[in-house]
This record gives sequence, C-alpha cells and structure tokens, in this order.
Amino acid sequence: MKRTALLRDVPPCAAPDGISEDVLAVSQIVEHDGKSILNIDLFYDGVLRGRYFADIKEKCHNANVDGKWYRCSLNNVARVCKGKETLKGYDYYFDEDWKYASNADADRAWEYLGNRIDTFEYKTNQVKYERAYQRKRQRIDSIMNAIPCIPDGVEAWLDEEIFPGDYLFFKRDKRTGYTCTACRAKSWRKKPWKHGEMTTCPKCGAEVKAYSRRNEIMKREPVVILQPHGEGWLERQCLAECRWSSAGKEIKIYEEIRVIIGKSKCYGTEYYGTRRFADETEQDWWDRNGANKHFAPSYLYPDNLQETLPCGGLEHSGLDVIAKEKVKLNINRFILRYNDQPWLEYLIKAGLYRLAADIANSYYVPELICPYGSSPKGTLQLDGNRVNRLKQLNGGLNTLGWLQYEEESEFDGRRIKISQESLEYLDAKKVRLEDCRMILQELGSVNRMVNYLKKQKESPRTVVQTWRDYLRMARQEGLDVTDDIVRLPKDLEARHDQLVERINARRDEERRMKEKEKYAYLDARIRERLTDVKRYFWEDDTYMIVPAGRCEELVEEGRALHHCVGANDFYMTAMADGRSWILFLRRKSELDKPYYTIEINMYTDEIKQYYSAYDRQPDKEVIRKVLDKFRRSLRKTQRIPA
Repeated sequence: MKRTALLRDVPPCAAPDGISEDVLAVSQIVEHDGKSILNIDLFYDGVLRGRYFADIKEKCHNANVDGKWYRCSLNNVARVCKGKETLKGYDYYFDEDWKYASNADADRAWEYLGNRIDTFEYKTNQVKYERAYQRKRQRIDSIMNAIPCIPDGVEAWLDEEIFPGDYLFFKRDKRTGYTCTACRAKSWRKKPWKHGEMTTCPKCGAEVKAYSRRNEIMKREPVVILQPHGEGWLERQCLAECRWSSAGKEIKIYEEIRVIIGKSKCYGTEYYGTRRFADETEQDWWDRNGANKHFAPSYLYPDNLQETLPCGGLEHSGLDVIAKEKVKLNINRFILRYNDQPWLEYLIKAGLYRLAADIANSYYVPELICPYGSSPKGTLQLDGNRVNRLKQLNGGLNTLGWLQYEEESEFDGRRIKISQESLEYLDAKKVRLEDCRMILQELGSVNRMVNYLKKQKESPRTVVQTWRDYLRMARQEGLDVTDDIVRLPKDLEARHDQLVERINARRDEERRMKEKEKYAYLDARIRERLTDVKRYFWEDDTYMIVPAGRCEELVEEGRALHHCVGANDFYMTAMADGRSWILFLRRKSELDKPYYTIEINMYTDEIKQYYSAYDRQPDKEVIRKVLDKFRRSLRKTQRIPA
C-alpha cells in the first residue's frame, strides 16, 4: 500500500451532519494505482481528524492522524483522534470510541471487506505476524545453513574416551547364548559368565564386560564442541548418547544449543534447538528458548582446540587441559567469566580441576576465593602445604573450606588439625563446614567429629542436622555440653527425641500454669455438661470410648499422640459451649495408652474427625466400622436438642 500517495491523491469525504460524543466514520471506496481501496475518514467535533485506508488484496491497513501514521486498529485510531491513549491487548474490555455516520457507510465497508472491520484487522494482523515469522525463519535458517558440520573425530573421541568399552550380553539357560557388542557376533557356550565379570569375547577377543540382567544399555553425557566459524568461532552444546545392544555399539550426537561468537569475543548470539533428541541435520533452530534448554557441565572435545581457542583469546585459559583431563565443566559459563576471572587459569594449571569446575558451575565467585591473588596460594588463601593437600584430593570448594578452617585455627590459637583421612571423608560425604560450625564450637576437633559420624547409621548430613539440634537443645536445658557423655551420646536420635519430649513437656506445663485460670473457667462449664455426655460412653469386646472431662485431658492426649487437640483452647471452648465433644477411643487391652481421638457434633451426633498419632489413621477401615457401631448405639438414646 502506497499510503503517502493515497493521503495525497484521495480527497476526503464530506463531513457528516451534526456532532457526536463519538468519532464519526464516513466511508468511500476509491480506485488508486489500479486497485480498490477502502477509505474511512474520522470526524470528531465536526472536524476531520484522521484518515484510515484498508487494502483487502494486500491484507493491510494504515491510518494517519494529524500527520502521523499508525498501524493500529480503527478503534485505537479513533481514540487518538479524541486525544486518548491507545489500548494494547485488552481493547475488547472497552466500548468502541467510534461509530459509522450512517448505515450506508457501514454497508459500504462491509461490502468491501466482506466482514466486520475488527475481524478484518484481526486476520490482517495474523497475516502480518505469519509473514514476519517466515522472514525470521528464513533468516535463522540461512545462518544455520552456514554452520560447519560437527568434526569427523568427535564420534571416535566419544567411543574411546567418554563411552569406552563393550559389553557381552548373555542369558543363562541349558546353554548360555551371548551377543558381543564389539563384533556383533551371536553364539553360545555351556559355562556362563558371572554378571559384571570382565572377560574377552570368544569370537573377536575384545575385552568386554559380561552382563546378564539386560540386553541393552544406554548412557548419555553432555559434551561441548568449539569450532572456528567464519571470522569468529562457534560453541555447540550437545548431548551424546551411546547405546550398547545386540546390534552393536551405536553413538548419536544430539545438538541442543549453538552460540555464534565474534572474533576475539567471549559472548555471542544463542540459538536453541526446538526439538528433543535431534542431531545437527534434524534440529530446528530458534532464537528463543522455548524448549527450556540450558548449558550444563560437560566434557569438552579436545582435538581442534589449538586452532579454536585463539579465536576468543582463550589460548592460555587452560581449557585444553580441562579437555585432556576429561573434567566436566560448564564451558559456557567458564568462557563468559574468563576475562574477569583470569585466576581460573592458575587453578587449572595447578591441577585443581575439580575446584575450577565447582567455581565455573556456580553463579557467583565464592567467598572462599580471593580474586586478587597473583598465585594459587594467594587465590585460595592457603599455604603451600595445604594447597598440595587440596591437589592430592583433587578437592572442590567444600574441601577448600575445610582447609581454610584448619589454617584459620592456627592464627586464633585453637590449632585444629584435620587428618587426610578425615578430609577425604568430609569430601566424599559432602559434609559442609557451615553445617558443622556449632558442633565444632562444642567439640573442638574435626577428627573426633568425623569418627563419631562414621559410627552412625544415618547419612552424615542427616546426622549433622540432628546433632546440631541436639546440642542446641542440650545447651538450652543447661546440660554440660563440654562433657563427652552429653555431646557424644551413644544413641544420638534417642537422646534428641528425649530432649524434644522434655522441652515440650516443660512448655506444656508453662502453658498450663499460664492458662490455669482460663482452664478453671472452661472446666467449670464442661462439668455442667458431663451429665449430657454420659451417653457417649460406649464399649464392646475390643474397644472403649470415653468422653473427655477436663481441659488437662485434652492437653495430655495431644502430647501423647502428637496432634493439635490440646495445642490451644479451640476444642475446649467447643466442649464448654456444647457444640462438639472430644472422645477418647482405647483398646481394652491397653486402656491407659491413647489410640484414637474423636470429635463428635453434639447436635447431630455426626463424627466430625478421628485421628491417631501424628494425625494418621491406622487400621482406618476397622475403626470406621467401630465408629459406625458406636453411632448406631447413639440412635437409641435421646439427642441433645439444638
């Protein structure tokens, strides 16, 4: 549509008679440049304020108000004519600000468009968005078509380094049939192998692992491939899959993310695969991450790094060492951070691969790292001996934290030593220093703490949490936490639970004393209703139901069964008001032991709820039948009138 020529060549419509609060639209169909065009002129307060043009063939529309062009809806153009703001995305909530000056104007527009004006605009926008999408699709496809293929050596590298080895699948029977993934031979022999045994294939002689529990094994690993591309370079985040089966060993490479990076830069434009498990030839690409794909700690393909790393100024970054040592690292995050964190090179070249990976995989620079250090010792804030210990373990951030704690203790006079055995345990079990500080404050020895953790049945992290809570409660209760009998209990969980019960009992007692007057008042009102609730007393051969008679009984019941019946005065007040009553269900064989707590509506005799310990319902079906039997017996007695 040649909108400027239309505005110049097409004379405006005559102004309508009269003045309206709405914008009045006058339509005409004009011939321009060999096409029929719908022109709608907009008058407000008797003055021509805007002109709207629609082309049914090109499926487009434009409007001009006070010399400025708009591509919005006719209703928004009318709002501009009235000095209002345009509506975006929610205009259907508002009344229209315009109307046709006459039925003839409306009929003329309908005849040209074959529909309402808003329907035409909606379809026009759909066409516009589709055209824009196709242009963008073609642009991205042309960029992706220029991307080089994955290097030929990647599959061999995956086969040898990431997914090494082959399997011999066998099945025990009268004779043992087997399949080798190395040579794909199928045969049999009399004597079976042991599951998991390393052996050689009788046919090809390849070293294989005997496997009898499945006839197929699949493993996946994330890998990153860096390649030169034009004047810049390329980062490709892939997912490698290896499948061992009777058909042999098959490796596939699914590409998920591509980053096109300019020369000497460490960041670029990201494109995301829209399909799952699609290789470089099958994948569809887009510049939005609709499939929620992410860069992950990955193995780095090493063979072409010598020519690729200089493209981003990374030739001294240590990425070649990371690739050679097969360290899993968030390569994308490392590349983005390297210029601001050149000390990562120190860690890699010092052999601290796992520590470098932990830092690269985290979002921020950890507090344990001094970014201004000029050597590994300065960066790690450790002396040479402890740096060597960290290197021997290939420790990460967790191990670094423990070694820094040991060094700090030398300066404050505590001189806490951590044996290499303890350090290995803390590293292997991922026990964090921050979780153990309270324990160490009382114990004063990491080695003793580790020895105690080794003796426990639960996982170390669970034990640390329980131990920390136990020591905190023991200190609050005035116990001597410097005494080994207290701070190193034989049965930690039992001692922890005893303290919990002790504290809860004391708090209940304090609450009872505090609310003694309230309980006395409620107890007096409850006693007035005891004659009415005698009918709730019930028993059969196995069970007995006893109505509660005092507030204290509810508190004791709640503490014994660990539920909320006595946590506050809600149920006590309901009993005092005669709205509902609390009943205790007991086994006749254990009358002194709480079993179920029941709430019953005193107006309708309906069982409102019934729960046992920890708000659970053991033997629910049995108890439900018992309660049905109890309710049937209530029908024989007179209900309390509402």
